[in-house]
Amino acid sequence: MAALLYDIFPILGIFLITSLFLVLLRGGDEVQPGTIWLQLLLLIEVYLYFTYSWLKGGQTLGMRAWKLGIQNHHTMTWAQGTARFLVGLLSTALLGAGLWARRFDVAGLTWMDRVCQRPVISLETE
Repeated sequence: MAALLYDIFPILGIFLITSLFLVLLRGGDEVQPGTIWLQLLLLIEVYLYFTYSWLKGGQTLGMRAWKLGIQNHHTMTWAQGTARFLVGLLSTALLGAGLWARRFDVAGLTWMDRVCQRPVISLETE
């Protein structure tokens, strides 16, 4: 959960850059709050941030800070990354239920680990 909280900061940075670009593109006019196309654009950016990070490096910036990574991320497909993201959205909407499930799972897996068949592991050297 702490890694997810850390990931809020790069996502906010992405949102700020997008907002700046849109205001400049619109000649200084703001986009009205609640605009569907803007919300979809921001959701796509969040999707790309997480999925690309998982597929290319096996970890997001928040995961890197906590020395976590996705096991065998090199063989992970975009479909598995998308499934991981969608289940992660559901888990977040349910106040982290998918992450809390790890405490009660026999194998210690989250919902996201199960759906993409790639668990998150500690990368700390012992």
